Amino acid sequence: MLGDRAWSEKYSQRQLETKRELLRACYDHYAIKLYMAVSLFGLAALVATGGSVLALPLAIAITVLFYPFVEYVLHRFVLHSRLLYRSPLTADLWRRLHYDHHMKPTNLTVLFAAPVTSVPLLFVLATIPALLIDVQGLFLAMITTNFLMFTYYEVMHASAHLKLGFTDGWISRHRQSHLRHHFISETENYGIGTQLMDRIAGTDDAKPRQSPTVRNLGYDDETARVFPWVRESYERDKSRSQTPAVKQ
Repeated sequence: MLGDRAWSEKYSQRQLETKRELLRACYDHYAIKLYMAVSLFGLAALVATGGSVLALPLAIAITVLFYPFVEYVLHRFVLHSRLLYRSPLTADLWRRLHYDHHMKPTNLTVLFAAPVTSVPLLFVLATIPALLIDVQGLFLAMITTNFLMFTYYEVMHASAHLKLGFTDGWISRHRQSHLRHHFISETENYGIGTQLMDRIAGTDDAKPRQSPTVRNLGYDDETARVFPWVRESYERDKSRSQTPAVKQ
């Protein structure tokens, strides 16, 4: 089980030739193990507590139906929001959530979502339908499906940034689409696990055009002078890395 830095060091230069190798690589990361463990716990708890036989099929239907919408909205309107860097309270959060990832898409240490933000969100998304629909065990069933779906999301996202040897099929097409989001235009191809919402919303790249803000997400020098907290965060990290260790 590897943390962000160790996982990056292991896989940043390794080319994966098969889908099995891709899945094995993702399973090496601690966050993927965590999501799968929570999903299995939700399923076991659902069975142990005698939840309704409708709970799991309903949870699967809700997750499959709403996943493309939730993924798209969060990516486009939260991760790419220019509001988060405007406050010292959320600047570091925005940097970890998405800015560092766009500034250097090859930096695998920020490839996976931080569980401290993803896990609470997944629990909230499980709670909402459980409160709205009176089916015994629906919350636990939603935990199961939500964490499985997020595991799929993370695997698909990783597949776009790792070096892969296969060049056709679903993963390869998705990979090319996501890399265009990073290197051509950040206002297109928001979908990670599916491009369905991009096609519906008209943000698929039928006519690709180079964006001047594809890497900095609009946080340029002029913006940094007004909202300096992300830039200051970089300076603090740089200062720490250059400070020699004190000998004991």
